[in-house]
Amino acid sequence: MRYKSLKFQVYGTPHFNLHYYLQNDTLIRWLAKESEVWYELHQQVFRDTFLRKNPIILYSNHPEFQQTTTIQGEIGVGTGGVTEAFKTRVVMPVMQINHQTRHVLGHELVHAFQYRVLMEGGDSTRLENIGNIPLWMVEGMAEYFSIGKKDAFTAMWMRDAYINNDIPSLRAMTENMNRYFPYRFGQAFWAYIGSTYGDTVIMPLFKATAMYGYEMGIRRVFGYDAQTLSNLWRNSMENAYRNLPVDTGKAPVGRSIINSKNSGRLNVSPAISPDGKYVAFMSERDLFSIDLFLADAQTGDVIRKLSSRLTNTDIDEFSYLESAGAFSPDSKKFAFSVFSRGRSKLMVVDVANGKTLALEAMGDITEFANIAWAPDGETVAFSGLKNGHSDIYLYNLNTKKLTQLTDDWYSDFQPSFSHDGRYIVFSTDRVALQSDTRSVDIPMNIAMVDVETGEITNVDVFQGANNLNPQFSADDSQIYFLSNSDGFRNMYRYTLAERKVERMTEYFTGISGITEYSPALSLSVNGDVVYSYYRRNEYSVYNAKVDEFEPKEVDPYVVNFDAAMLPPPENLGVDVVNANLSNFNLFQRISDKQISSVAYKPNFKLDYLANSGMGLAVGSRYGAGIASGIQGMFSDILGHNQIFAALSINGEIYDFGGQVAYINQRSRINWGGAVSHIPFMSGYSLYSQRDVGNGPEPILDTYIIRTFQQQAEAFGAYPFSRHHRFEMGGAFARYSYRVDRWWQSYLYGYGGRDRVPNDEASGIFGGNFNAFTIQQINTSFVGDNAVFGIAAPLQGFRYRVGMEQYFGDFNFRAYTFDLRKYNRYQPVTIAARAYTYMRSGRNEDALFPLFLGYPHLIRGYESASFRNNMDQRFNFNSLMGTRIAVFNFEVRLPFTGPERLAVLRSNMLFSDLNFFFDAGLAWDSSSKVAFRSTPRYLETVEASNGQMVDVYERIPALSAGVSLRVNLFGAMVLEPYYAFPFQRTDVNFGTFGLNFAPGW
Repeated sequence: MRYKSLKFQVYGTPHFNLHYYLQNDTLIRWLAKESEVWYELHQQVFRDTFLRKNPIILYSNHPEFQQTTTIQGEIGVGTGGVTEAFKTRVVMPVMQINHQTRHVLGHELVHAFQYRVLMEGGDSTRLENIGNIPLWMVEGMAEYFSIGKKDAFTAMWMRDAYINNDIPSLRAMTENMNRYFPYRFGQAFWAYIGSTYGDTVIMPLFKATAMYGYEMGIRRVFGYDAQTLSNLWRNSMENAYRNLPVDTGKAPVGRSIINSKNSGRLNVSPAISPDGKYVAFMSERDLFSIDLFLADAQTGDVIRKLSSRLTNTDIDEFSYLESAGAFSPDSKKFAFSVFSRGRSKLMVVDVANGKTLALEAMGDITEFANIAWAPDGETVAFSGLKNGHSDIYLYNLNTKKLTQLTDDWYSDFQPSFSHDGRYIVFSTDRVALQSDTRSVDIPMNIAMVDVETGEITNVDVFQGANNLNPQFSADDSQIYFLSNSDGFRNMYRYTLAERKVERMTEYFTGISGITEYSPALSLSVNGDVVYSYYRRNEYSVYNAKVDEFEPKEVDPYVVNFDAAMLPPPENLGVDVVNANLSNFNLFQRISDKQISSVAYKPNFKLDYLANSGMGLAVGSRYGAGIASGIQGMFSDILGHNQIFAALSINGEIYDFGGQVAYINQRSRINWGGAVSHIPFMSGYSLYSQRDVGNGPEPILDTYIIRTFQQQAEAFGAYPFSRHHRFEMGGAFARYSYRVDRWWQSYLYGYGGRDRVPNDEASGIFGGNFNAFTIQQINTSFVGDNAVFGIAAPLQGFRYRVGMEQYFGDFNFRAYTFDLRKYNRYQPVTIAARAYTYMRSGRNEDALFPLFLGYPHLIRGYESASFRNNMDQRFNFNSLMGTRIAVFNFEVRLPFTGPERLAVLRSNMLFSDLNFFFDAGLAWDSSSKVAFRSTPRYLETVEASNGQMVDVYERIPALSAGVSLRVNLFGAMVLEPYYAFPFQRTDVNFGTFGLNFAPGW
């Protein structure tokens, strides 16, 4: 959803059109020049040029990037940028750290080159060839080309795979992306290829993979199979990491208090209370979302959820990736940042009960993170992104006053107060940007700022390394921080008076969060140190006392990145990528004259074109027929305007149908319209005694009934939040009919076809086949925060409450009430639905009646399952009316699928086992409803065809049974079920059925 309309402008460069709205021309021009440098670097490896300018869509911050209309679907906190394939649009935000912005731009432009190589590389490849390339190859290449082989963070992942004997084969990486993260392992693979065979072999392998798949591509390029290359890569890593001078068996200091045994696999952003009693952390402990938990800091026992986006409507998402919260000095409150209503907000909760005490926006600062609480108990500090610059801000919770403490183009990050309140220590890239470094890296140093004067002092330690997450000791004489200065990720301590640096840990993997910039360290005033430790592809929280560590003094001016180099250490081939990245700042920047403002052009183009296949029928009793369909989507460059068109046929020329729709997504209100012609076909076969030329004889008549709907409609939606919206619309429709009769002599086999006049069809079927027009207006309130599991929602809620008014040739109203709730009690979910749809008014029975027996409503009462010996008191006619009401209750158990979710682990079969109870009632305004197991006789009336019909009470149809919902590789969900329909007398036991729909 979009909370505001953004007015984009466009800068043109030699190879790009940069769309932006950020009011910081210096930063935009810097990015324009950076994009051209990346183009030159990537071009040297891809050996390809852009035939037309590539669009870059730049958002000012991540919350506004999450509202983009250029990409379909939701964008989460963990998505740094996206490159869309059809128009090769690079869509990304300005990040909180300058190096991140540079890296994401370089990463996404690799994808732009990849797509263009496939689409514009001649007859050998097309865009669909991307399906032959595994994700680790695509994303790993983007990481390698934008980072290189010197990467302490990816090296930590590879060392972890080595120490756990879990270095994957290429097949394992392809088949198990959840276990082997494609970005990290793919980057390590390409670093091995580049160092061993030379970067010049990368593009031949990429193209061969696109044409033939990675296994055949490897064989064609290297002459041996993929397993052999996997073994060579594994041997390279083992040889490199076997000789590292760090004890692989050394246990982490302290106690593991939060781990996969008592929580989730991702336990990150730990923050300990000043008194050392509590620890707050982020975790996917409940599987479906990352929530904020409170635990006992000594035992690790989880006390409660401090907050959850599934239960707190003010939270769209937690800023869990590179942010942490903080306890108040008295340990009674906890402050953290959340994404809410399209921006970051400060949320303060009561530690004792989790009650929200404050939810504050920070003026025009749309994104901020890393909260630090001042000793006065009234002020918090945070790093805020404004106009493309990340600075340190102060906010007084009582006076609501916002103060900017630093104001420059450097990235200032992860502030932390001294205990006397005089200073804030933070990470910043000011030393790197003030130096004459050549490298693409923009590392973070440590600095202190005087809160009163604003004077900044750099802490001269490990220049060129990333020094992050600084924290003052209890007496303010020392600073604890994390650094990759030795190629690993360890904790260090800097003594201010002596300028002495000590290494506190020496871990083979490291202290880390989900990304390199994630906070992973917190200290109490009592000497407690909590940190998140990465091992076995999991993040565990440890608690240790300061005196439990074994500090070792190190030289603060020595940096060694040998352990940060991805294997192999030596480069045997042509080194293009790493040489260019090492000299990134030496490449010539384009001049300001080559950056010009150009007019914004919508550039409406096709987003996709798809067909439904094609089928032909000839020589059948019903003559020739054709089945096919095509649909396409067009949009402008920003996705503000979309046009959808579809055309299909399923039978004869009368069965052509089509629709054209327009959707406007520019502002918060989504609106649009559509015109359509849609044919609906149904059929009946009847025996009759008719004269077709040889006197009366038995005839088999098959009637093909076509209903044609021509409709023009308009619609709009106003979202209140990501989970609730208001809808409104209206339509004008005309319905007409055509009835064809295919007849065949029962005795002699000859036959023919004739068209049945509408008035004759009305007499045959007892309905009205005259054309009619009808208009309608509708409005609804809709809500949905459900979290889907394998084949159905497992947690959250969904609802729709709406009303429709119909007028014209028929006049009636329709009401919809649909309430659904899902409560998870691991491993099962209790799901309940209450649903009703009612027509009411003068012509409520003019249209075809509603049918209750569809299996997506109640199971066990499908019309085709009824036997011939139907009970007159209750049959499928008892399931039709102008009003229906349904109640469903299910116990859902994820049966086969992912290990932590399902009872039985399976990589192929994903299914839910369900025990259900269904109840439904169909009636109309003249019906008498009774809640009984068997209906009572009321009266006998004359039907429209002259026959006398017994009328009985309308009673609920009840059923219970078991079903198995099977997710067929994401394409569709099948639900075979066995139901016991309690009101049916035509079955002795239960009945089997099949439903083609996900769980409600």
